[in-house]
Amino acid sequence: MECRLTLDHSLGSMIFRTTLYDLASLVILSTGLTFALLLWFTPRANHGAHRYLAACLAAGVLCLVQQFFMDIGLAANFLPYAYLSGFGPLLYFFVRKIADTGYKAKLRDSLHFIPFIVQFVLPAAAVSFIAPLSVVIYLVICQHRLRLMNQQVKFSGGDRGRRVWRWLQYPVLALFLISPLSLIYVPIFILLLMSIMIWLAVVSYFRPEAVPVNQLASSELKQKAAWLKNTVKEKRYYEDPELSLSSLADKLCMVPHEVSRIINTIFKKSFTDFINEFRVADVIRKMKNPAYTHITLLGMAYDAGFNSQSTFHRTFKEITGKTPAEYKKELPSYNLTHRTGFTPLISSRKLNRNFMFKNYLKMAWRNMLYNKGYSALNITGLAAGMAVALLIGLWVADQYAYDRFLPGYEQAFQVEMNFTSQHNGTMTQTSIALPLTDVLKKQIPGIRYVAETDNIGRTSHGLMVGDKKLYLEGGAAGVDFFKILQYPFTEGNAGSALKDMYSIVLTQATARALFGDADPMGKEVRFDNAHELKVTGIIRDIPQNATLQFHYITPFAYKEATEDWVKTGRTKWTWNSFSAYVALEPKVSYAQIAPMIRNIVYRESTEMRSLKPEVLLHPLKDWHLYNEFKNGKVAGGFIDYVRLFSMIGLLVLAIACINFMNLSTARSEKRAREVGVRKAIGSGRFDLVYQFLLESVLITSLSFLLGLLLVQLALPSFNELTASTIHIPYGNMGFWGIMVAFVLLTGLAAGSRPAFYLSSFNAVKVLKGTIQLGRAATLPRKILVVVQFTCSVALIISTVIVYQQIGFVKNRPTGYSADRLVMTDMNGDLYQHYDALRNELLMAGLAESVTSSTSPATQVSSHFSLEKWPGKNAGDEGVNIGAIWVSNDYFQTMGMTMAAGLAFEGDPQKDSLNVILNEAAVKRIGLKNPVGQMISWNGSNQPVRIIGVVKDALMESPYKPVEPAIFGHAPNGTIVTYRLPKNADTHNIIEKIGKVFEKYNPAYPYQFKFVDEEYARKFQLEELVGRLAGLFAVLAIFISCLGLFGLAAYIAEQRTKEIGIRKVLGASVGQVWALLSREFVLLVLISCLIASPLAFLFLSHWLQQYPYRVHIGPVVFLLSAAAAIAITLLTISFQAIKAALANPVKSLRSE
Repeated sequence: MECRLTLDHSLGSMIFRTTLYDLASLVILSTGLTFALLLWFTPRANHGAHRYLAACLAAGVLCLVQQFFMDIGLAANFLPYAYLSGFGPLLYFFVRKIADTGYKAKLRDSLHFIPFIVQFVLPAAAVSFIAPLSVVIYLVICQHRLRLMNQQVKFSGGDRGRRVWRWLQYPVLALFLISPLSLIYVPIFILLLMSIMIWLAVVSYFRPEAVPVNQLASSELKQKAAWLKNTVKEKRYYEDPELSLSSLADKLCMVPHEVSRIINTIFKKSFTDFINEFRVADVIRKMKNPAYTHITLLGMAYDAGFNSQSTFHRTFKEITGKTPAEYKKELPSYNLTHRTGFTPLISSRKLNRNFMFKNYLKMAWRNMLYNKGYSALNITGLAAGMAVALLIGLWVADQYAYDRFLPGYEQAFQVEMNFTSQHNGTMTQTSIALPLTDVLKKQIPGIRYVAETDNIGRTSHGLMVGDKKLYLEGGAAGVDFFKILQYPFTEGNAGSALKDMYSIVLTQATARALFGDADPMGKEVRFDNAHELKVTGIIRDIPQNATLQFHYITPFAYKEATEDWVKTGRTKWTWNSFSAYVALEPKVSYAQIAPMIRNIVYRESTEMRSLKPEVLLHPLKDWHLYNEFKNGKVAGGFIDYVRLFSMIGLLVLAIACINFMNLSTARSEKRAREVGVRKAIGSGRFDLVYQFLLESVLITSLSFLLGLLLVQLALPSFNELTASTIHIPYGNMGFWGIMVAFVLLTGLAAGSRPAFYLSSFNAVKVLKGTIQLGRAATLPRKILVVVQFTCSVALIISTVIVYQQIGFVKNRPTGYSADRLVMTDMNGDLYQHYDALRNELLMAGLAESVTSSTSPATQVSSHFSLEKWPGKNAGDEGVNIGAIWVSNDYFQTMGMTMAAGLAFEGDPQKDSLNVILNEAAVKRIGLKNPVGQMISWNGSNQPVRIIGVVKDALMESPYKPVEPAIFGHAPNGTIVTYRLPKNADTHNIIEKIGKVFEKYNPAYPYQFKFVDEEYARKFQLEELVGRLAGLFAVLAIFISCLGLFGLAAYIAEQRTKEIGIRKVLGASVGQVWALLSREFVLLVLISCLIASPLAFLFLSHWLQQYPYRVHIGPVVFLLSAAAAIAITLLTISFQAIKAALANPVKSLRSE
């Protein structure tokens, strides 16, 4: 009953396939490469082993790169699987070098790499088998080597012997377990192999330099004790203020019980006393060293690992019998003078930089793990903000890419017209008269090609091959059409495809639907069940980001030969019912030919002079984004929405960055001591700024990876929402360059204020504990919270107004009844059998009424000039008016009401001299009693009589006033419109109507459209804007609330003692909740007061484009403010109530 065609739009090599596998490959690839470089270039003990491991990672990275490029459709033959065969020997030498640090590679060891070298000359099939097999064999060898190592130390070191190699055994065992996958499915094996190797690299890189097992005595506990003491001293483990028995045991690769037994048995001390002796000795050493005279005693204590001043003083006196100050005064080297000059602390600046960079990374990682909650809030908020910005960025890039896939798009233009009148001002339209194309071809130098067309993509025709029938959108075009718009041909060529009048060019999908896998070239397609057209060309399927969408093109000469009105239009300057496209010569610009073409119509046609016609060209690159004109000039278009959402993306990202700033500066007191100690031991402000910015970039990088994953997961839904085909171009190096810059800029922006703020602390005040942050810290934080919620509230208000505007227009009276109203295109045999079809539908009770027209119910397809009417002065201009030809019962079927006069009577001869105007047309020409008056229109000298006036009906944009329209009589139109019976089963009755249509028009599949659904499509753009604005508003609120949640937790923690005292003095839970909530509610209220006028100004400007628009009242601002306050209270209530319910005894004891 209906033949459907599904088209697969693609951009060929321009679009890359993306999967979660690709995303995981990319993350693992970048991580593996990073650790390979770190292991290779970072000097450490047993550096040779680390370099073998780095080479292992590099081999795995090369294999992963090859698989990744293959998966996204790029050739990667220069990276064969042979690299995988080098992985096994490298891993073996790594394990061997770890076991024996003195081992040195010999010449005979190079024999291991013979298979690796030989495979470069072997066939690909052999490589794909030998390489994975090599990995399996060497994993077996590594397992055997580790087993021997365990046997050597099994009984020589107690429990420690069983643990010392576990960091290496587990990854090798995991590699061995997944090795069978290498013979089954190599891509997954490589991905898992690299994941395990990165795990091994991380452990190896951050693993402390453990003393080899053979250095330990087999049974002498004292030797272990001596080794433990020396290790703690040399590695300076005591400097870690969070050091515990368990963490020390982990650093030493021992069990806590054994460490405790050694300290208690050999040293006769507790763990705390044992560690504190090292700390006190370190402080005394620095007291005696002149290089540390500029550092305070407390700075030395914190640097040695003490975490409080009281603990330091108490411990120091217990061990030395004196206070730190007394001890220092008695030292002969004590000197109060400030040191002069500069003391070189590290001889190699390069080594110092490497060490500091590694140290900063380690500190950043530790801070993240130590503050898991705040780190999670920061990463989640930044990830959400970056995901929104990236998603919008991809969408914006897709909008800018419209039509730019066509070669030579810079020189392609559409011909358009400006008409000026007193009533309408200057109006721009894309429809032109056919004589204009002839003049452009013959008289204008600089124009290379001209092609006339009908409404491509807006008219449908029937295509039939055998029993396959399709009814698709397409069009007719001049012979040079494909030279102007250079759609790529897979068969045929642009120069000859449309030369034959009886030819047709198909898209690939249409050709497949009609001919299957057979070659369609030269074969015939029956067009509109009237003529056989030969297939002379096949073009690639039109991508979704193309303005013109069609499935076939026929020669315009064929349209002229088969449709008399088109042939007549070749000489009619008033028939603006066609389109035209031109291509300029390569070195000719539009500015050069604009003066030559501007007045062509005014010069050639005396009939059009009253409308002051001007010809202009609209560039192909601007069709999508700059498609609106005002007063004859480009006034925007879809670019306004692109700019709007770009601004929203930046706002959401800014909100996420503000979160990071606020949470970082709010916890400044936690980091103040660290800053003081670092400054005390010589760090400059630049070093601290560098450290904090590095932390910010690290968190931003993690957030980006999470955000990229969120975007990948959200893209299918986003594409469905926006009717797009957006992909993440993983294989595009330019994209990754932009992403690196994006991460760096975001990281620097988010970390700028925390870095400069924290680095500004005075070291002396911090270490003395006299620093007071006060308003200098809280005021900027409050301002940033206000900025956050100002943006969020403004987005909420905007979203509400957008939906109000859509609802307001949707409820606007249309002037006709769309209920149960259905439209079907008139085609094929329906023109001859329309009356029979209409009668059968009515007689069978399948329709209440049936009519035909030349325009659908939701559109006016043609416009003509109304030249003469009673009362018009000789110098008055004509009126551009919409024209629709209708059959009997049109107004009854549509549910339109006559305001005056009568409808058509059904007598073709009589009705052909009569017309009906709508109220807007009567008002425009100023007729007081229009019925019975004579007018002239459509360039005809034959006057027609107005027999009636119909009430205005919305047939064009629902956002604009009803345009003037004239209705003429024609028995057959191009659209059949019928109203279904009340209370009918829609599915069943449509099926029955379809059978009737197929009875009278067997060559065409039955297709239909509901008028109410077509009318609803007019709101698609605004509804899209509303949905996207609502989505991003919710995300903005979510990100803002994450920041509020973190700030509330911090403030509750800082005011623990105050809350405890208040509760002891009788404060209730509600009072404590109000105390903590009051400040945030006040900030949100201020945000609402700022956001409301800003949103009002923006929305008032936005609504100006709609003559029929909603009134902005105060209710929406009050409701938005109430919603923002309610969300704020819900966000902070958890922390506030948690603090209020806390036991005051515990909170005061903790202080």
